[in-house]
Amino acid sequence: MPPTGVATLSHSHLVVQHLLKQMEGWRPRQNKRDLRPEWLTHMIEEFAEAFEPISDVARVGFECIPEDDVWVVQMYLGRTEIVGGPRDGHAQPVSFELNLQSLMGRFERLDEFSWSVFPEGAEDETDPRSYLTLGGITAGHAVRFHFFAAAPNEHAPGMRIYSDGRFEPA
Repeated sequence: MPPTGVATLSHSHLVVQHLLKQMEGWRPRQNKRDLRPEWLTHMIEEFAEAFEPISDVARVGFECIPEDDVWVVQMYLGRTEIVGGPRDGHAQPVSFELNLQSLMGRFERLDEFSWSVFPEGAEDETDPRSYLTLGGITAGHAVRFHFFAAAPNEHAPGMRIYSDGRFEPA
């Protein structure tokens, strides 16, 4: 089943800029209905706050997929595109920390807690990205979160950094 929502959340002082940028594209998307329940949207926002970029700023991206009787949420930090200078156009992943203890505390019952590792050059994967899984019951609903070490290859960068050190949402 295709994702029902793909969006990004700002994790920096750039919230206003990000919202203004989202408003530019609002009209074309206004007819798309968000199928996510309110409890899941709230949980995604809380979990986005648990991502702590080690340096610079970043944006959290996510995808929601309803599967049978469970919502599956994939979260990651978007890459940062370099604008200007010798590495112009290069998109680099963002190093981050994730407070697992606070995330685990959001579950009434934790049924899954695993780490899936795909080393560089893994032959059986087309997009090898390591991820952590937390799954269980929250607010009486089954949910499974996958926290990826890197954004999907096909996704555009979440942020841009300019040669003068300025950041802005991509």
